[in-house]
Amino acid sequence: MSRPPREPDLEPGFASPTIVASRRLMGPNLQHAGLGAVLDVSLDDIATERNAALLSAWHSRVRTIAAALDWPDAHTTQRLYAGGASLFLSAPIDQLMTATEVTESAWLFAEFAVFGTQQPDEGAHDLAAISAVSVAEMQRAPDGSRPVVDLWFEAARRRLNVTFDEASITVGTGAGALEWPLDAVPSIDTINWSAVRDIPIVLVTGSNGKTTVVRMVAAMARAAGHTVGYTCTDGVWIGDAQVEAGDYSGPAGARRVLRDPSVTLAVLETARGGILRRGLALQHAAVAAVVTISADHFGEYGITDLAALADVKLVVARAVGERGTLVYNASIPVLEAAVRRRPGRSVGVVLSDDDPTQADLAQIPATLGGTATHNLLNAAIARAIAHELALGPAAFDALQRFGAQPGDNMGRLMVREVGGVTVVIDYAHNPQSVAALIHATSGLRATRRAIALGTGGDRDDQALFEIAKAAVDSGIIDLFIAKEMPRFLRGRAAGTISDVLLSALRSLGVAEERLIGSASDLDAVRAALAWARHGDLLLLGVHDQRDAVLALIDALAAADWQAGTPLPR
Repeated sequence: MSRPPREPDLEPGFASPTIVASRRLMGPNLQHAGLGAVLDVSLDDIATERNAALLSAWHSRVRTIAAALDWPDAHTTQRLYAGGASLFLSAPIDQLMTATEVTESAWLFAEFAVFGTQQPDEGAHDLAAISAVSVAEMQRAPDGSRPVVDLWFEAARRRLNVTFDEASITVGTGAGALEWPLDAVPSIDTINWSAVRDIPIVLVTGSNGKTTVVRMVAAMARAAGHTVGYTCTDGVWIGDAQVEAGDYSGPAGARRVLRDPSVTLAVLETARGGILRRGLALQHAAVAAVVTISADHFGEYGITDLAALADVKLVVARAVGERGTLVYNASIPVLEAAVRRRPGRSVGVVLSDDDPTQADLAQIPATLGGTATHNLLNAAIARAIAHELALGPAAFDALQRFGAQPGDNMGRLMVREVGGVTVVIDYAHNPQSVAALIHATSGLRATRRAIALGTGGDRDDQALFEIAKAAVDSGIIDLFIAKEMPRFLRGRAAGTISDVLLSALRSLGVAEERLIGSASDLDAVRAALAWARHGDLLLLGVHDQRDAVLALIDALAAADWQAGTPLPR
């Protein structure tokens, strides 16, 4: 198993300081149902007239260049937000790198036209340079045809998925896929189209709960007889085997599953970041699901409120179109409103005490007898997905057993007993998931409670404060451990995540003797175990070193360690 490959972002530095990012979009995305490139630029919030002039000049220049490149179907869109804009240009499948050059060049031209401060390459030289990039990128056959483009349009006509990367292209998915190197795509007339088909595909997105829903649906599909491929933030699984480790909730993970010839059904965790950076890796899915939406990662790519985040999550609905089904959490007003604006079949899921099936869901081990209400919701959404896929009775029986075995949902609400202490390992990483973890375990008997808090460095100080507040507001935590995640600093200096969390906890009135700072997941777990006594409950947010943490707990159990005695080194 390997680390997930890095999706190359074309952001090494730009000719204008107002260009924030430039990237290819390789599938359905926030601004369009197809392929293209997006340019993120900063704008002065006050200079509205100048902004309008800049944007108008950009659109006009892009149309001029696209016409010179003979892109007759190219068109542009823009998405404005506080402090900036995302500018989209549609482009052929074999011209996406060129499209980034077009958007950047057009922006430089627009700035010169409006401000006169930077002289771009002029006329023929500018167009000639971009044309050279276009010719170099284009995949032409000896007869002058463009087999990759022909394949793309023929697959679209047949409503078949196409997945591609820098090296190869695949039509169809799983057991119905055919794959070729980009420079060896055959003529569409020579392809055995009767051998090409799409398998059932499920896309799962949301702020929290994605991985659990993916694993629930995968368990049900396996019980129904499928060879399941699934992706999540922990890796990639084909059948019963984990074939990749790491965060594969983006396009690279999707391609890994969809190109495997043994897979008959795919369940793909689809994270916000991958949608915004690259778009979806596919065009068609049977079911898409939006589990939750919460105020998280605001500020990235111009997403600053729940309505915009709902639009990002609902990009998955582009893949189901009017033939598939969107399953969504209907208890979120902003999501409900967004769903009403789209065509096609949708199934809203709401937990209700009046629903007689909720008692059945509460029997699922992963719901802890119904106290883990977030897993009640996850199970209800997974059940709705299985119903849309017509997986049958064996699938629903599998759901009723989910969580009985430790491996069913690794790292999510895993309850262990060691040395007289109850340990719960969870992925809680934002305010909503921290609150859910505390609520879910409120029914577990405990003399005292400790919690380990941490998250990635791409969240701002306010988000860290809200994480701390979610733990403090519960009113039942006795010890707070703020931890670092060295592999996920994401631009922050080492030590600052735990420092900000500790400062937030102090500002919320937590006494110093109830605070501990730790350098890693493992250090935080060891600190919690060293503090614990018989009857205590430890809520451990574990994000980076889960395997090492589980190995430690197994070793302590094997050594008959008891709370209150020194931990072995």
